[in-house]
Amino acid sequence: MTDFIRAERLLPDAEIDRIEADAPTSLKLFQDAAAEIPLPERPHLADWIESFQQQMEITPC
Repeated sequence: MTDFIRAERLLPDAEIDRIEADAPTSLKLFQDAAAEIPLPERPHLADWIESFQQQMEITPC
Protein backbone atom coordinates (compact mmCIF):
# COMPACT_ATOMS: atom_id res chain seq x y z
CA MET A 1 0.00 0.00 0.00
CA THR A 2 2.78 2.42 0.85
CA ASP A 3 4.36 1.74 -2.54
CA PHE A 4 1.13 2.92 -4.18
CA ILE A 5 0.90 5.98 -1.93
CA ARG A 6 4.50 6.86 -2.75
CA ALA A 7 4.07 6.27 -6.50
CA GLU A 8 0.96 8.43 -6.60
CA ARG A 9 2.61 11.09 -4.40
CA LEU A 10 -0.38 11.04 -2.05
CA LEU A 11 1.77 11.86 0.99
CA PRO A 12 5.23 13.30 1.54
CA ASP A 13 8.03 10.71 1.66
CA ALA A 14 8.72 11.46 5.34
CA GLU A 15 5.10 10.66 6.25
CA ILE A 16 5.18 7.41 4.27
CA ASP A 17 8.45 6.45 6.00
CA ARG A 18 6.79 7.10 9.38
CA ILE A 19 3.81 4.93 8.44
CA GLU A 20 6.12 2.12 7.35
CA ALA A 21 8.08 2.35 10.60
CA ASP A 22 5.10 2.65 12.95
CA ALA A 23 2.48 0.45 11.31
CA PRO A 24 3.78 -2.93 12.48
CA THR A 25 3.90 -1.78 16.12
CA SER A 26 0.55 -0.02 15.87
CA LEU A 27 -1.07 -3.05 14.27
CA LYS A 28 0.29 -5.36 16.98
CA LEU A 29 -1.02 -3.07 19.73
CA PHE A 30 -4.43 -2.95 18.03
CA GLN A 31 -4.56 -6.72 17.68
CA ASP A 32 -3.58 -7.21 21.33
CA ALA A 33 -6.30 -4.82 22.48
CA ALA A 34 -8.91 -6.46 20.25
CA ALA A 35 -7.95 -9.91 21.57
CA GLU A 36 -8.95 -8.78 25.07
CA ILE A 37 -12.58 -8.46 23.92
CA PRO A 38 -14.46 -11.78 23.81
CA LEU A 39 -15.27 -12.67 20.21
CA PRO A 40 -19.08 -12.46 20.57
CA GLU A 41 -18.70 -8.95 22.06
CA ARG A 42 -16.29 -7.54 19.48
CA PRO A 43 -17.66 -4.80 17.27
CA HIS A 44 -18.34 -5.58 13.64
CA LEU A 45 -15.50 -4.55 11.30
CA ALA A 46 -17.63 -1.73 9.90
CA ASP A 47 -17.93 -0.31 13.43
CA TRP A 48 -14.14 -0.41 13.87
CA ILE A 49 -13.68 1.43 10.58
CA GLU A 50 -16.28 4.05 11.47
CA SER A 51 -14.62 4.62 14.84
CA PHE A 52 -11.24 4.95 13.15
CA GLN A 53 -12.61 7.49 10.67
CA GLN A 54 -14.18 9.53 13.47
CA GLN A 55 -10.90 9.59 15.36
CA MET A 56 -9.06 10.75 12.23
CA GLU A 57 -11.51 13.66 11.93
CA ILE A 58 -10.81 14.92 15.46
CA THR A 59 -7.08 14.14 15.67
CA PRO A 60 -4.87 16.30 13.50
CA CYS A 61 -2.08 14.49 11.66
